[in-house]
Amino acid sequence: MRALILALAVAIPAPALATELWPTFDTGWRWAVSEPAPGGLQRYGYVDAEPAGRSTWKVRVECGLQDTRSGRVVSRVVGKGEATRARMPGFGGRWDLPDGRCGSFIVTQDATAPEELRLYGEMDGIVECPRRGTGDLSSGD
Repeated sequence: MRALILALAVAIPAPALATELWPTFDTGWRWAVSEPAPGGLQRYGYVDAEPAGRSTWKVRVECGLQDTRSGRVVSRVVGKGEATRARMPGFGGRWDLPDGRCGSFIVTQDATAPEELRLYGEMDGIVECPRRGTGDLSSGD
């Protein structure tokens, strides 16, 4: 049910906000999040986006498990997809992996704090990805 709600929230483009939240569809961005995993590991996820039209971004998503002591990446997956803004303040999307699996993400923003770049989000569908956490939004530069 949660996946259905997420899919609907992402699929329905948002009306223009009174104060336009960044990122806008003419800018690229990166959202990075991580969470602890058993055995001294951490799950990490990066969503890199670039403008792809009037109301979408093309995304490249990388997720994996990394040893926190050595920094060595234990496993890694990379997929491609698209993202848009949802009706609630925030944005999200879905992506496909070459092995046929697919995932989704949603990042929540606060219209009363449009300058906030530490944003809560969730990733769903891919075991290598963090499930939820507060991540950093940047211009991707």
